[in-house]
Amino acid sequence: MTDTSQHNGPPPPEVMLRMITGYWVSQAVGVAARLGVADQLASGSRSSDDLARAVGAQPQALHRVLRMLASIGVFSQPDPGVFALTPLGETLRSDTPGSLRFFAIAETAFGHWAPWGRLLDSVKTGAPMAREALGGELWEWYGRNAEEAEFFSAAMGNLSALAASELVRVYDCTTARTIADVGGAHGVLLAAALRANPSARGILFDLPHVIATAAEALEAQGVADRCELVSGDFFEAVPDGADLHILKQILHDWDDEHATRLLTNCHRALTPGGKLLLVEMVVPADNQPGMAQAMDLNMLVLLGGRERTEAEYRDLLGGAGFRLDRVIATHSPFQVIEATRS
Repeated sequence: MTDTSQHNGPPPPEVMLRMITGYWVSQAVGVAARLGVADQLASGSRSSDDLARAVGAQPQALHRVLRMLASIGVFSQPDPGVFALTPLGETLRSDTPGSLRFFAIAETAFGHWAPWGRLLDSVKTGAPMAREALGGELWEWYGRNAEEAEFFSAAMGNLSALAASELVRVYDCTTARTIADVGGAHGVLLAAALRANPSARGILFDLPHVIATAAEALEAQGVADRCELVSGDFFEAVPDGADLHILKQILHDWDDEHATRLLTNCHRALTPGGKLLLVEMVVPADNQPGMAQAMDLNMLVLLGGRERTEAEYRDLLGGAGFRLDRVIATHSPFQVIEATRS
């Protein structure tokens, strides 16, 4: 019988080695993102020495990072010591559609990185490890570390931008009069909904340190004149008066008890018959490959939250007085879960 193993891809040990060393890649990507290398390359290829001067790095060390990233397609190397952008590297630019620059920074920064180093403890205990790794809960950490908090808010903006165009593509927001983005960071998703519905007004609701930096972002998105900025704790109350609530990747931060409390507050604040949209990564019932399963571990180790299946969302929403109407697929890692206030 002919041996065809050479045609079946790399051998299992090589595949496993790539998995084991995956964090080497993520940290290198994080360094390139933090230094703004892709922004420096936006106008054309440059030498690593030139880039090092521009971003404040040691030339040989930066060259080694860029060489590794070029070997996997993040950058290209048209000539020795010279690097250029690729379509993949474009996603590390600051202001380009599909940008993930700030997500790369936030996910490889200490506030996320340190708890992940204690994943084994999370698996043994079922508890998040932020307090043990950071000396306090994740939100407390961001409250004490303003720069990292700003990167995290911008990272949520990156993910919101991925979801925003899809949300307005798959869901008609034009019937809403007032749209509240609960836990909405810098309002990227809210801005997209308001641009799709020029007659609506918006409420951006988040923690005080987030709202303190949101006004400029809303101004840049052209909707500041139609937005009310409100800070507070959504476990205590959610602002009244909206007939559409949007929550992007909020429920996944929390266990069922806290998620139900938040949903109950949304139920109280929504107008009768109001709509609730959850933008989340839904775990496939058949466990098909996707990002939701990995994000589920991120929630375990950082916050004690979780990703959920459609059936679990149905039960969670029902317990807070909502009826799950449908789950809408998008061309992104997210699904849009539509529910009605019963």
